[in-house]
Amino acid sequence: MKLYGVLLSPYVTRVLLAIRHKGLDIPLAPPPGGGLKSPEYLAINPYGKMPALEADGIAIIESEVICEFLDERFPEKRILPGSDLERARARIISRAADLYILPSLLGLLGQMNPATRDARLVAEKLAELKRGRDGLETFISGPWCMGDQFTLADCAMVPACFFLEKFLPAFGGIDMFADHPRMGAVWRHAQNDPMVANLLKEMNGALDDFMRRRAANS
Repeated sequence: MKLYGVLLSPYVTRVLLAIRHKGLDIPLAPPPGGGLKSPEYLAINPYGKMPALEADGIAIIESEVICEFLDERFPEKRILPGSDLERARARIISRAADLYILPSLLGLLGQMNPATRDARLVAEKLAELKRGRDGLETFISGPWCMGDQFTLADCAMVPACFFLEKFLPAFGGIDMFADHPRMGAVWRHAQNDPMVANLLKEMNGALDDFMRRRAANS
């Protein structure tokens, strides 16, 4: 198996968390052909998105689908809980991150420069993020999202929290956990977990490299 993508994608790191939690040896490789829109990569994922997993000559796309495939293929150390209601809640948290957190956050990344910032758009995206975090707070328990077990919900929540913490302060020193203590508790717990901490260290290194390259080219 091979996973295509880069560390600075929350969707890629979601799958990496599932892989590492399970102790699997699945390498991460950049998209072939030099980019997501290359003919070589479009032959793997015609939508030109990441991640994509190659397994037994078959391409599997969409991070949540990949995570659930891995849970079925390698049932040891499952990331989907035992009962149907628990599995539903894990999926709710994961989908809520996809639908109500990451799109709004990604919409803010083009507004990082205060000199060219669209104040109306920023206010709209910040309000969307607040609603998204308010909703997530109601589904989280702790110390992980679903209690004592690391699940699919945490695979989604950890990268979302990483990028929220990195970029939200640029828009007025926002403390994203001030009114969301359950999210904050999960994030603190995650950072103290050795497996997660190692991946976060790699993500920080990748982000530093990206920022250095961006500064050198500006």
